[in-house]
Amino acid sequence: MEACIGQSCALAASGTPTGLLFIELVRTLLGAQCALNNDNIYPPDRTSELVDENLEFDFVIVGGGTAGSVLASRLSEVSSWKILLIEEGKNPSVKSRIPSMLLALQHSDEDYKYEVEPNENYCQGMKGKVCHWSKGKALGGSSVTNAMLHVHGNDRDYDQWAKMGNDGWSYEQVLPYFRKSESYNPEFAARLGSKYFGTNGPLPIRKFNHSSSSMSDLLIQAGRDLGIPELESFNAKDYIGFGKSDGTLNNGLRVNAAEAFLAPAKDRENLYVITSATGQKIIMSGKKATGVRVKLSDDRVIDVKASKEVILSAGAIETPKLLMLSGIGPKNHLKEFGISTLVDLPVGQNLQDHALTTGVQFTYDNKSYAGWKPSDLLDSAYTFLVHKRGELAATGGIDLLAFVNVDDPSSKYPNVEFHNAHFPQNYLLPLNIMLQAFSTEDELNTQLLEAASKNDLIFLLMTVLNPKSVGEVKLRSNDPKDRVKIIANYLKHPDDVKTLLKGIEFLRSLMKTKTLQNAGFKWNKFDIPGCRDTKYDSDDYWKCNFKHTYNTVYHAVGTAKMGPSSDKGAVVDPRLKVHGVERLRVIDASIMPKIPSANINSATLMIAEKGADMIKEDWPERDEL
Repeated sequence: MEACIGQSCALAASGTPTGLLFIELVRTLLGAQCALNNDNIYPPDRTSELVDENLEFDFVIVGGGTAGSVLASRLSEVSSWKILLIEEGKNPSVKSRIPSMLLALQHSDEDYKYEVEPNENYCQGMKGKVCHWSKGKALGGSSVTNAMLHVHGNDRDYDQWAKMGNDGWSYEQVLPYFRKSESYNPEFAARLGSKYFGTNGPLPIRKFNHSSSSMSDLLIQAGRDLGIPELESFNAKDYIGFGKSDGTLNNGLRVNAAEAFLAPAKDRENLYVITSATGQKIIMSGKKATGVRVKLSDDRVIDVKASKEVILSAGAIETPKLLMLSGIGPKNHLKEFGISTLVDLPVGQNLQDHALTTGVQFTYDNKSYAGWKPSDLLDSAYTFLVHKRGELAATGGIDLLAFVNVDDPSSKYPNVEFHNAHFPQNYLLPLNIMLQAFSTEDELNTQLLEAASKNDLIFLLMTVLNPKSVGEVKLRSNDPKDRVKIIANYLKHPDDVKTLLKGIEFLRSLMKTKTLQNAGFKWNKFDIPGCRDTKYDSDDYWKCNFKHTYNTVYHAVGTAKMGPSSDKGAVVDPRLKVHGVERLRVIDASIMPKIPSANINSATLMIAEKGADMIKEDWPERDEL
């Protein structure tokens, strides 16, 4: 703050009214910019205490992302428990607070920058023919880098979990844990049904502060033309519709899970947080977890003890890695790397992910838009810094969602989700950032940038909500430094391709609506070099298009599947305890047996809230704050 404010002091030489007004403007802008810096709200790093005092903890949590932040906060409510949270990243950056910067965070230090194993059936239009997987590497995890979309999923999703043998996980049983995290506006909640929305939780849920919603309004009206309603929220009783998503936001700024859950707990004596530290192995005594081997930021390796439980909350990629390095995983796979098998479990299997196709675009001759000019960026910066509104407080329309059923329009449940991304004519910077984030190859980038220089360019990013294609995560070696192999298996199941083709049929109908016809919407004929032997708009063309443009929405789940002992595909039981191992739980997105029909951050919060209560139930002697 001092550095920011100090920059304005040298300007004070001017004593004219105009000069004083200018100085005050500069001070206002600098103060607003500095106010974004919230590094001091997070818990202090306590690595030195950990090393110097040889501490023992009741619970050791590996992974300070969405789930880990919730767990550390909730468990440290018990003042007699000593909690250690281990996070490989650092505190979130100032940039991560600005909603419009979400795609600029990819390939940064706050991104794990994973890559999917090459496969000729997908990612062919990406650089090196490899898909980039972004995962948040910071306190708060992917809630620091995601699109901030807060969508629960539907009742059928969680009732299905319960029918798979997971007692306690039906929709009615998990709904209180969705509400527990949330701080919706009470009037909003009461209007749409208080059963569905929490109002007293630590995480504010709001709408994005749009500077303009004209494009969103057009698409919503086109949906109405097809008989598809506008939904004020996707988290109430109706699941089919167009609408603007709720977001993990407050006053125009991102609120990540660490800010929401750890900031209020930062002064608790019993909460120890260490960053830039990596869990390398679970320490076992027979088949009981007793601690974690941790590599610190200075490359020292120490063992930390857990008297009650070790909890893995490292996510769908790092959690299975840590389990397998510790001898918990598929016996034959572990044998490849000389790892003794402690418990033979299908760790790393059941990888599910939502992906989207960037290969469907429309152009639009926006008569009401004068065209972008460089001064617009300065105006946007001022509007955001001073008022926390405008395009920097939004996400380029990504929060406009449509949930539809392309097979059965009368169904209550969607099977396809559309995200919207709108790039005004000649405003090429955000488009370029998106293409860089997805690692799209240069020839395709050039074509899309050229299209956007002539007209507004709109992407309708289509996602199969209930994919039947399942992948896996495998070790690359027995060295904790080595990345795992991510085998996505996108579009492996033919039904997923059929659903995407049905989605194209739906878009044809949408394009024929009176609203979009009157507005002058046109298909952008995307000329993909690898698809030139197909006829544009044929099924063969679209199959080829998907093969080149289908890429992750960053919703990886399922690699430590929850299920009863009778489920041979399960890794943890419905209490989230690892089968065959004492005092070891997994509480993160990897436990999801089936991916929800929604963006997954909200469900991950729910899992952590429910998991924290399970732990408190299983260790009842406590003295709560």
